Amino acid sequence: SIIFKINLAHQNNNIPGSDKEFMMKSKVMSSIVMFGLCVAAVVVVLIGAYLVPLSHQTAETNPTIAHMRVPVLIMGWLILACVIALLVAAFLLLLRINKGNIFEQKSVNLLKSMAVISLAPIPVLATLFFYTSANVDGSITNFWVVVGVMASVIVSIFFFLLASLFQKAVDYKNENELTI
Repeated sequence: SIIFKINLAHQNNNIPGSDKEFMMKSKVMSSIVMFGLCVAAVVVVLIGAYLVPLSHQTAETNPTIAHMRVPVLIMGWLILACVIALLVAAFLLLLRINKGNIFEQKSVNLLKSMAVISLAPIPVLATLFFYTSANVDGSITNFWVVVGVMASVIVSIFFFLLASLFQKAVDYKNENELTI
């Protein structure tokens, strides 16, 4: 009798912490994260646009390295393209979460693709490292390149671990569906 009343109250969403309340909080949090992703995408595009005048200014102030302007600019754009691809994948994953399709194989695949995209800038950063080493003695750029490589590796490991966790949840969910 008591269990029946609790179940009835839960079905009518009359108790605090109900599914309806949880879904509302989830939608608000998802909206905030989605807004953050959009802001990050705009910032990345603005940085990409700012690289052109920055490269001209650097070439004017340091004529000895003016020949490096275009190759370094292209490398910067390639890195930003990887960041934009990562943001798009995160946006797609967030859309899946909003639809309630969290623990499905497509979500796992999106997380794995985010991990691979996180590794994509490493060859570009390595090229930048060797290019600046060959053309500029004692460049501080190489320090930031190493930091960028380490950040890419750490982010990639995080996404691979998250994908592994989601894969276990998908397997568990599929096993439960077969049991029922």
